[in-house]
Amino acid sequence: MFKAVARGVEVVEAPMVQLVENPLDVAAVAVALERCDAVVFATGRTAYRLAEEAKRAGLYEKIRGLVARMKVATVEGEKGAVMVLNAFGVRPAVAAATVEEFRLEGCRCAVVFHYGTRDEELLARVGCSYVEFFPYRALPGGLDSVAKILSSDVVVFTSALAVRYFAEVGGPEAVRELAKKLVVAGGPGVSRALTQLGVPHVVAPSGRLGPLVQYVMNLVKEKITSNQRPGT
Repeated sequence: MFKAVARGVEVVEAPMVQLVENPLDVAAVAVALERCDAVVFATGRTAYRLAEEAKRAGLYEKIRGLVARMKVATVEGEKGAVMVLNAFGVRPAVAAATVEEFRLEGCRCAVVFHYGTRDEELLARVGCSYVEFFPYRALPGGLDSVAKILSSDVVVFTSALAVRYFAEVGGPEAVRELAKKLVVAGGPGVSRALTQLGVPHVVAPSGRLGPLVQYVMNLVKEKITSNQRPGT
């Protein structure tokens, strides 16, 4: 989306989080779904992964039937809602665009599918007991991603985990260099991670991708205009 709207600005992707598949025990998932009344997909991709593994195990129809009778939620907004619908034929009753917007209430027990790492903030917004599954695990990106980030004028972080991995991989010197950039946090959780590192930053008004992109592009335009003024 950044590349689609950027005009005269180079957009560099520097992934600090890499996701790999974890073994997923579909039979255990079925047992958990049977005893719970809500299911949370952190992203639509976790729903796709469950559907794929259920088909391989010959349990897809059973899983689909169980999901259909539950209160379904996602934390990936409309994109996640469509992916869940495609995976199981059920449109989520709750489709928050960010973790900060997410609330799951009125449930007795929920099955939560994380995306890469255990999301404590997400779990704090689940208003009942829960069972967790991890279809993916997150690994830190390499030094090449750190180098790309530090070669940029404006840096956008969309997850707190990416901030943490940047600091772990790059070390204190990379964090000091990052503090010299115009850094944008895509939400309160990301802002907290940057604050813990002592990195000055601005916080986008919304963590939703569309508004985030527009906010960043406006900042870039202001920066370019400022640099072009005489004496600046």
